[in-house]
Amino acid sequence: MTLVRFLRDYFEELVAGIFMVVMSVTTFANVVARYFFNSPIQWAEELARYSFIWVVFLGAVVCTKRKRHITIDVLVTLIPARAAAWIHVIADLCTLGIAVVIAFYGWKLTQAATQITATLKVPHSVIYIVVPVSAALVFVHTLGDLAGNLRAALRPVESVQ
Repeated sequence: MTLVRFLRDYFEELVAGIFMVVMSVTTFANVVARYFFNSPIQWAEELARYSFIWVVFLGAVVCTKRKRHITIDVLVTLIPARAAAWIHVIADLCTLGIAVVIAFYGWKLTQAATQITATLKVPHSVIYIVVPVSAALVFVHTLGDLAGNLRAALRPVESVQ
């Protein structure tokens, strides 16, 4: 597998994994420093908190990409496949609309975030940029799902003999 294909397939997982490791190592190091050396790491809690924010938003992207979000599929399993495909199309259109709203307001939030974090001295915009970026990635992955669901919904009815 080439590097480009690997990054295309696993980019979100890779970045979320890096932030998960940063969050875990930072929290562990802070606990050790606090309880064994009686001297906590000043910036550790802040870095862990902001890493967690990135993990959550990128996790939403991964769930969208892998179709692993929680769903209530009682109705979809009881109706014919074509009707189920149309329900999936409607759900995809709703997801696209929500992603656009989140991207729009996430971008406004990022632009308005002019403060600097207390201990890391990083602009809040660096932390908040994950909101519109994750919404854009959800939008892109949902477009792919929508295309497949539209093909399934518009597929000609096969004659039964």
